[in-house]
Amino acid sequence: MVKAHPPRRQPQPHLKKSPGINTEPARPIWQSPFVWLILLPLLVYVKIIFFDFTALDDQFFVVDHASFNANPANIFAVFNRGLFVPENDIYYRPVFLIDMILENQLFGVKPWGYHLFSLIFHIISVCLLFVFLKRCKIPETPSLLLALLFSIHPVLTQTVAWIPGRNDLILMIFFLSTLIFTIDYFQKSKIHLFFAQFLTFLLALLTKETAVMIPVIAFLLLRFVFSVKISKMWPLFASWILALFIWYALRASSGPSYQGMLFREMVESGIYRIPAILQYLGKIFFPFNLSAVPQFEDITWVWGALALVTLVALVAISKSFKKPLVIIGVLWYFLCLLPVLLVPKQLNDQLYEHRLYLPFIGILLVLSQTLLFTEKWAPKNTLAVAAGILLIFMTYSFIRLECYRDRQTFWDTAVSDSPTSAFAKLNQGIQSKDSTLRQKYIRQAYAINSQEMLVNYWMGIMADRNKKIDSAIYYYTKELAFSSFPDLYFNLSRCFFELKKLDSAAKYLSKGIELEPDRKAAVNVLADVYFKLAESAWQRSKFDSATHYLRQVTQFDPGNQQANHNLAMVYFQTQQRAKALLVIESMKMAGIPVSQDLVNLSK
Repeated sequence: MVKAHPPRRQPQPHLKKSPGINTEPARPIWQSPFVWLILLPLLVYVKIIFFDFTALDDQFFVVDHASFNANPANIFAVFNRGLFVPENDIYYRPVFLIDMILENQLFGVKPWGYHLFSLIFHIISVCLLFVFLKRCKIPETPSLLLALLFSIHPVLTQTVAWIPGRNDLILMIFFLSTLIFTIDYFQKSKIHLFFAQFLTFLLALLTKETAVMIPVIAFLLLRFVFSVKISKMWPLFASWILALFIWYALRASSGPSYQGMLFREMVESGIYRIPAILQYLGKIFFPFNLSAVPQFEDITWVWGALALVTLVALVAISKSFKKPLVIIGVLWYFLCLLPVLLVPKQLNDQLYEHRLYLPFIGILLVLSQTLLFTEKWAPKNTLAVAAGILLIFMTYSFIRLECYRDRQTFWDTAVSDSPTSAFAKLNQGIQSKDSTLRQKYIRQAYAINSQEMLVNYWMGIMADRNKKIDSAIYYYTKELAFSSFPDLYFNLSRCFFELKKLDSAAKYLSKGIELEPDRKAAVNVLADVYFKLAESAWQRSKFDSATHYLRQVTQFDPGNQQANHNLAMVYFQTQQRAKALLVIESMKMAGIPVSQDLVNLSK
């Protein structure tokens, strides 16, 4: 009997993947990291599109500068001016000003468009962060979780909801792009990546001076994470030096930005603000003491100390203190906070939370090397804990955003968060629609700090409106020690004019016109004041004074026929014929009619 053998299984032909065909099934769209990186911040921040201005610089840049922003040709002018004023401005931010000009073409002065772009820039930054973390050899899941944590963290709400926080969003985009292009260049040796890192580094410098830290961080990453030899980095060094030279030359063209700013003042401010390093760290780990306008004295050190202990413990337990990304992360945090510490206290005394946007990345790098993200825990447990933390932070951020809804809400919250801030109390008063409350808050701000910038100006405004001219002059004059802007001088001039002190009125009016030459009404008033002073001087036989005042009129209003006529007559009557003839000749060249009396005297 022949045994039946089971049929043999025929070998299946081996399928080879075609070079251009992906035989693996595509992941569902909800599994794509970028879907979550877009969705979560969108859910938290979408409502800012309906927010108004806060009146903390945003109205200044969007509304007050609307005429400047409306002219696209000013895109080229921004490279030769400061951020707030054309000259002698410590802040040089041409990319931010270009952004304001471009968005003005789209939205005019409507806040919703600017808020929309802040949200878009934030989402781009978050996606770039995810890419950067992966480039740093951090696995995809930890990179995604860290990027998601960053995207919805409560301490960063100011950066996204406050329009001027946009500058840090743009800086982040160029900062991370430079690092990504630099890493890719050494891994792929593509020349276009070399030029890309140069361009993005230059744009980062033109966005904010903190970008000078990019070469330091890039060098550390290349040398200690990717083991690139220094000898191969010389082209990169040359490109960085060139970018820094171009940035410095452009910045210098805007004028002496650091005029009056002593090195000693920067060092003193840095020493004074050292505890801010802990305060900021506490807001990352335990974001319970957030503030719209953070005041150094109102921020507790407790959470910062606890955060430091937590971070050190995580690194120690994980035995990761020697890992390159831990060291680089710590340096990243300190280096990117350094500019905040060095700003002179009298120039800016607030520790705004939007400045933490870039330093935050350093802490994420450190955390990526701890047991929180390196241990092979059960995926379900890891995701459950991460989802819980993200949900809590998302809810808190969503609630916290409300303080940026409008002007009054913002400043009421600022006072509540920082009760010792004269700056917050002053602006609460300025924004108040109730005149009684407005005066009360401004006086309270003055009581907190009589040297707070603009508090004396507003005290002068209140005295001025109550017809207390001497008090108004006292406060306006006191403000000159802290501020210098046209309306301050114009108000002082008007007060002196009401007291019939024409010399003082003319002096301050002249200074106001120097700062704002386009104020035609002020020029006419000044001409009238100088005419009266010249007439009075002539009647008292003070011919030199009469000449001086008339020349002042012709300086501010060269086409003034009466001033030129009177000046020539004074020269004739004081036997200064040559000077009189020179005035007449200037009148003819400028097309100013010359009277018959002057024609006869010139013969």
